[in-house]
Amino acid sequence: MLVASGRRPAVSGLDLEKAGVAYSEKGIPVDDQLRTNVKNIFAAGDVLGGYQFTHFAGWQAFQAVRNALLPGSSSGLTDLVPWTTFTDPEVAHVGPTEAQAREKFGNNVKVCRWEMGRTDRAICENDTDGFIKVIAKKDGTILGATIISGRAGETITEFIVAIKQNLKVADLAGTIHAYPTYSTAVQQLAADMAIENILSGVSGSIVRGLSKIIR
Repeated sequence: MLVASGRRPAVSGLDLEKAGVAYSEKGIPVDDQLRTNVKNIFAAGDVLGGYQFTHFAGWQAFQAVRNALLPGSSSGLTDLVPWTTFTDPEVAHVGPTEAQAREKFGNNVKVCRWEMGRTDRAICENDTDGFIKVIAKKDGTILGATIISGRAGETITEFIVAIKQNLKVADLAGTIHAYPTYSTAVQQLAADMAIENILSGVSGSIVRGLSKIIR
């Protein structure tokens, strides 16, 4: 059983009003560079009231320091934030859910699921509970992923990079993965999706036509 009671930004008692920094019980509002309404004061992490993850707060802190001390600026706000719930098996996610993707892209969405029981490392570890689910556009561009399995928190990183770099499923399918690893499941799923895309297109029509001639 997982019980989540919720959290809220701890901004009271910081004397922010004396510095003129605007805030509310929901957190401290900032701009894209993590600057508060006071030009020389920045804020990052849980006090903003957004994603409340250690890794996200650490990333934002880096961006805030960079923007405060170095020339130029980098955005400290993003929706590409992964999370992992460390249950057994682990649950990791990044990007939009299937429902969110369909709401935004309509029918231009393809979903694929790969059971961990089809991956050799999971079988060897007797750790076959779970699956990988990928949401992509029909052209193969990866939008989001959910992994429920052992090592899900580590495996999800590949999808984070893929989404950030606008990679397609075929890019993951054609990348050699060390064997046997849990991440092999990513390549297996990607290969399955890539083959399906090929067979459903012009190349697939040619292959089916040639197979009929051979027969």
